[in-house]
Amino acid sequence: MHSHYDNLKVSRDAPAEVIRAAYKSLSQKYHPDRHADSEEANRIMRLLNAAYDVLRDPEKRAEHDQWIVAQEKREADQKQRQATQQRQAYRAAQAQQQRQAAQRQQAQRPAPPPAASEPEPAAEQPARTRKPRRSWRDAPPNSGPATPLPKLGSFALYLGIGALIVVLLSDWSGDNAAGRGVPAAATASTLSSSVPPSASSLTRTVAPGSTRDSKYIRPTLTPRGLPWPTRSGYLPGYPVLNDSGLSTLTVDNSASPSDVMVKLVSVEGNTPLPVRTSYVRGGTSFTMDEISPGSYDLRYQSLDTGELFRSERFELAELRESGGTSANRNVFRLYGVPGGTSRSVPISERDFP
Repeated sequence: MHSHYDNLKVSRDAPAEVIRAAYKSLSQKYHPDRHADSEEANRIMRLLNAAYDVLRDPEKRAEHDQWIVAQEKREADQKQRQATQQRQAYRAAQAQQQRQAAQRQQAQRPAPPPAASEPEPAAEQPARTRKPRRSWRDAPPNSGPATPLPKLGSFALYLGIGALIVVLLSDWSGDNAAGRGVPAAATASTLSSSVPPSASSLTRTVAPGSTRDSKYIRPTLTPRGLPWPTRSGYLPGYPVLNDSGLSTLTVDNSASPSDVMVKLVSVEGNTPLPVRTSYVRGGTSFTMDEISPGSYDLRYQSLDTGELFRSERFELAELRESGGTSANRNVFRLYGVPGGTSRSVPISERDFP
């Protein structure tokens, strides 16, 4: 947007005397008498005349001021819409990357082994039904000829035989269970020896501060699907935002053997917005520069373990002085990832935008 104030090189609250003096000075510089053959000078003189004609009239100047306010509001709304569209596009890209990463991890995950078939319970084995038959064979044979019994006596005999079979079956089951007592104890001892130690004993063997997920596999590509860089720096495919300032931030990963993915997140609004995404190799450092003033935090992931961390919130400011402008020069040191810095807290993937 270019206004009549800009043409006369005066401020919007300049009094009439200043406007008149500015017009006089510029008109002498670009007057056609001095630049008769210069089309550019004639064009500038026409702009100066139009600007002075509006600004010396209070009513026209008031209308021009209203037009400036409307233009500024329109430009601000347009910038806000563009910023909203950029954030939405960024979130959509992040969601797509997360889905692709989940699909890749699912594809890399090994298939579970087939479940072992359980042994059939001993109660289903048909061996139990043979002992009663053996007991009948072992019984002494009748020395005399069989004598027919009356119907009532036959019925009583059958009842007695049935009761005897039930008693023999119960005795055989008890003896068989007693005979199996020692092998059962041996089996229980064998099973107990194969059970893993309790959770408390496992916890004592884990190194303090190590919370590595046994299912985590270090990704071979960046979330954008590109190979990881060979040196520390900004990750390709990510925007570099908030780049109109003088502050710098150095991520010092020299004390850690693990490579990290670092995001500088702006926390000015309701929704955190990553403005810089970088890759810092273990044993090195990387400096982000030209960062605009504002409120930020650092969120980073150890690529060796998959752990995620967030730093405390910090402010980057610029101070204008007579000799120039001073800005922040911050250094953020990572101490032996995993474990993070002393003032970093673990976070979930939901908080790693």
